[in-house]
Amino acid sequence: MFKPDPKKQVVLKFCELFGRDLRPEVTGTRVQGRFGGDYLTEISMDDIVLARARHRDWRKSYKMLKLEVEKLYTENADV
Repeated sequence: MFKPDPKKQVVLKFCELFGRDLRPEVTGTRVQGRFGGDYLTEISMDDIVLARARHRDWRKSYKMLKLEVEKLYTENADV
């Protein structure tokens, strides 16, 4: 059995928590900063950013975004 890629894991976690009828968009991009390049990941719906995470390693950035999605759910955020 294989695991989906990190981006897909974020989408699956979002759909698991908030419902399968919602279709979020997950994006990731390398941004240059004062201390070097970080990888910025965001999850959005209807052009509204719901959560974002930033880390040097792109895999960890997606894992942190997945944690932010779980945090949104525990805070009872309306999506």
